[in-house]
Amino acid sequence: MEIIFNKLEYIENKSSSLQKIYLNELSLIIESGSIVSFIGDDLSIIGKLITVLKRPTKGEIKIDDVVIKRTTHINNVKYLRKNIGFVYCTSEKKFLCKTVKSEIEKVMKNYEYRPKNVSKHIVDSLKMVGLSADYLDLNPEDLSTTEQNKVLLACVLSYNPQILILDYFLKGMSYKDKEYFKKIFLKLKNKFDKTIIVLDNDISNTFDFVEKNYIIDHGKLKISGGREIYYNDNLYKYTKVPPIVDFIKYVKKQGHNISEYTDIKELIKELYRNVK
Repeated sequence: MEIIFNKLEYIENKSSSLQKIYLNELSLIIESGSIVSFIGDDLSIIGKLITVLKRPTKGEIKIDDVVIKRTTHINNVKYLRKNIGFVYCTSEKKFLCKTVKSEIEKVMKNYEYRPKNVSKHIVDSLKMVGLSADYLDLNPEDLSTTEQNKVLLACVLSYNPQILILDYFLKGMSYKDKEYFKKIFLKLKNKFDKTIIVLDNDISNTFDFVEKNYIIDHGKLKISGGREIYYNDNLYKYTKVPPIVDFIKYVKKQGHNISEYTDIKELIKELYRNVK
């Protein structure tokens, strides 16, 4: 499902002293089956606009033959939302049920997803996000933030949407968890042709698996592109830059080009081979 932003704008309390600009004249295309990131603060609004939880102030979003504008009526909102999984990690109220099992069951029921073996499907959804069946009867509100995010992702994966929107999902996770999920997201893209949209404010979280980055500041698109933007000196103005980038820049000044590396382990192996 291709997603097109055409001069997309979202402003709250427009023309008042409380005005806040989230998006301003944003135009771009997210290709079907790609992994992209939006880097900046307060970007959860992108997920809300794509799932029609909010409407644009101006401009439009086009998803296949569905056009989302400020006033247009959309006949097939339910179909649209069934194909878009919004892992909304920054919501104050994340869960409606008292157990993890009931939460996943409720989501599947809401989206009318009926696998042959519901219980097995729920366990499989948990396993995909790195949680065991031991979590089934736990209250999701009692879990850690990382565990809660994993349950939210399991809920979304349980009904098999075509598009995944990850709302600051990797924020605060351990290195081990981040690496695990990067592999999962790449598998979802490469094997199942999923479109994955990562919302974050730290490009270090998206550095080695995202195909295209969009850097947003005060609602405006400041920088966009693939891995080449990591070496754009202006990037430092808008987000933290991965330490590996600073190291690669330093090595380049010494006359060695190792910019093709995005994985620190592979870089270390290459350095070791050269030292030998």
